[in-house]
Amino acid sequence: MKGFWIIVVLIMVLVPLFMFSVDKGKKKIEKRDEEARMTVPDIVDNTFYESASKFRMHMKSLDEYDDALAESIESQDWDDICKYAMLLKNTSPLLFTGKKKVELPKDFIMFDTFFHFQSLAVVEAAESREMVSLNIEYEKLQQTCDNCHEKYKKKE
Repeated sequence: MKGFWIIVVLIMVLVPLFMFSVDKGKKKIEKRDEEARMTVPDIVDNTFYESASKFRMHMKSLDEYDDALAESIESQDWDDICKYAMLLKNTSPLLFTGKKKVELPKDFIMFDTFFHFQSLAVVEAAESREMVSLNIEYEKLQQTCDNCHEKYKKKE
């Protein structure tokens, strides 16, 4: 008879614990589904970067490197072209967010990857000293920036 009451008590304790854990699991799934339904503007506005001022400051430095690169291309200063293209390649909009990759939209990560790849292509074109090739690669680099800005830069 004692064994029967022990089993009854265990059931009375374990069933509510089990029900609580199932409910908690449902809430986690609901939260995950809600996050998946967030639109890109929600992500950009709420969780895109840890510090908006730091992100803008770093993006401004990218803009300055790009301006210097454009001037170098115009004057055909091959050493400066390589220098500024490498500065662009070695910077990362993704890192400027202060977030982990898993916290960012996948297409933003792809834009960042394309940006690095295309910056390197500009370096290679500059090393070959082929102006036509350089202009083509630089235009592609500009397009990577434009594509990302079109999707993620807030319209003010």
